[in-house]
This record gives sequence, C-alpha cells and structure tokens, in this order.
Amino acid sequence: MKRLHGLDALRGLAALIVVVWHWQHFFAVDGDFPDHWSRADQPFYLLLKPFYVQGWAAVDLFFVLSGFVFFWLYGEAVRERRIAGFEFARLRFSRLYPLHFALLLVVAGLQFLFWRMTGSFFVYQDNDWPHFVAHLFMVENWWPRSPQSFDGPAWSVSIEVMLYCLFFAASRLGMRRGWQMALVAAGGAALLFVDEHIGRGIIGFFMGGVAFTLWKRWRDGSLVLSRWLMAATIAGWIVLLALLYADSPLLANGEGNSGFLVVFDVLLCPLTVLAVALRESARGPSKLPLEYLGDISYATYLIHFPLQLALALLAQRLDLEWSFFMQAWAMPAFYIVLIALGTLSYRFFERPMQRRLRGR
Repeated sequence: MKRLHGLDALRGLAALIVVVWHWQHFFAVDGDFPDHWSRADQPFYLLLKPFYVQGWAAVDLFFVLSGFVFFWLYGEAVRERRIAGFEFARLRFSRLYPLHFALLLVVAGLQFLFWRMTGSFFVYQDNDWPHFVAHLFMVENWWPRSPQSFDGPAWSVSIEVMLYCLFFAASRLGMRRGWQMALVAAGGAALLFVDEHIGRGIIGFFMGGVAFTLWKRWRDGSLVLSRWLMAATIAGWIVLLALLYADSPLLANGEGNSGFLVVFDVLLCPLTVLAVALRESARGPSKLPLEYLGDISYATYLIHFPLQLALALLAQRLDLEWSFFMQAWAMPAFYIVLIALGTLSYRFFERPMQRRLRGR
C-alpha cells in the first residue's frame, strides 16, 4: 500500500479543527483583544466547544501522522542509505518551502498595513527582522520559548523541519524498533518543561513511528483486532469530549497541562492513527469523502491566518467590530473561501513548484 486514505482524512480534519481554535483571533480585529471576551460568543459554541477550548491539540495529531508516514515511506530507505541527505532535504524543501515563503511575504505586507492602521500587529506582535530571517530559514521555533510571529501557525512547520533532521539522523544510525522510538518520545516528554512546542513535536512524531511499527507487525492480521482498536479509539475520544464539555479540571491550563499532553500524544493520537491504518489495511483501500482535505491540509493550515488578517484589514476599512465575525453565517463562509484557496494553491502553485524544484 502506498497510501492510507483514512490518514489523509484525519490530516484534513485536524487542519480544519485548528481553524476553529483560531477563530478567537477575530476578537482582535481592532488591534487588541477586548478586556472581556468570551469563547461562548463564538459561532456554534455548544456544538464546537471542544475545539474552541482544546482545538490547539489537533496540531499534535499532525505530528503523529507525520511520524507514521515518514517511518513508513522513508525510514528503511534512509537506514539502508538508498536516499542521501541532500535528496531527502530536496524532497521536503520542494514540498514545504514555496508556500511557506510566499505566505511569509504576504503576511509581512499585511501585518505592516495593519500596524499602520492600528498601531499594533494582528495577534502576533514579534514581527521584526530577526524573526523574519528565522522564518526564512524555517527555524523560528527551534529555541525554547520562541514567540510566534508573522504567520503564527507556521511554528509547527518549523518544528516539523526540526523533526525531519532528527528523523534522518536517527534512521541513518539504524533506528527501526518501536522501543527505540518510544525512548526518544520519552525524551520529548522531558522537554515539555523546557519548551512544550518542541516537546510535543518529538513525542508525537516518534510515537507515530511506534504506531507504524505496530501497524507493520499487525497489518496482515484479522479484522477483529482492527475493530477492537477502533472501538478503544472511539471510546477514548468520547471520554475526552465528555471531559471538555464538563470543563474538567483535568484539562485545565491548556498547553501548559503536561499530564494531558502526555496522555494525548503518547496514547490517544497514536492509537487513533494505528486503528485507522489497521482498519484500512484489513478491509482494503477505500475512497473517503474527506480524503481530499488531506491533500490541501498544508495549504488550508498556512492560509487560514493570512485570510483572517486580510479580513481584519477589511474590518478596519469598513469599521466592522469583532461581533460581525461571530454571526452564524461567518464561519461556513470562511471555510468555503479557505477550502477554495487551499484547492487553488495545491493545484496551481504547490504541485507545479514541487515538480519544478524536484525536476531540477
């Protein structure tokens, strides 16, 4: 199997969940967040409450998916030196950098306009030359406690690039067993107290590798095993949703809740990826309605903040307040535009640039 459609659908869903989490940015269309703002004012709050409260954690699912896919598609080739470091870097550069660079320029220009109109930047304030240069080299979040700047959600792409370096080095040194990957993930857990972004990335990516090793061992097994794992996965998500709706103190402190991060990144996300992969390998590949969202997930993830920034500028010009974006119709309209832009980017910019760079 060269592709697992269920994992593509998961990636697409995770990107859209992050957009729900970032809907709070619209409270700052005047330049600053109001003194008293409430998540409950956001569209469809009762339905989307878990994503408004904890949607940032969908990024961790990205990391697990990346680890699974990279150990699957590249691990053996890197380990056996069938792919050189330069070739590996070229493959990743051609996929990630063109859109990253283009949107960095777009956001820098829009942030300058927003600053001219309001006296502050939109949401992310550390938009200076040192951070711009760090974004150019995709290393803006490689050191502890780095602030988010420019296209803020790109912090996870920066961590992904770091993880690619760690993955290549570990694979070249012979990493192939699940317990080895679990040890590296444990090291990532220790880093949560130094920098939770880096720690989350390491835990998720290498636990994705653990999920891959289990899938490789069990993928020719019975459908019964996949059903049991899927049932456990669904039960885990139901428990998490119940805790979120109940405002459980177990989930307090957001991204600073190391206990939640360990359980989520070590257990629930890898279990989800493993269960989806096993079910598809047991039943055979099948097209899924949300699969295409996985193809455009990189675009929708990176474009959603520049789109918000452009709308904030429009709000300044038309004298619109944050309440305008909290109307029920605003979110579906935003998603329609975002998915359309993601589709155009994927078809007419990302893939052509990727082919051109790899061809050369």
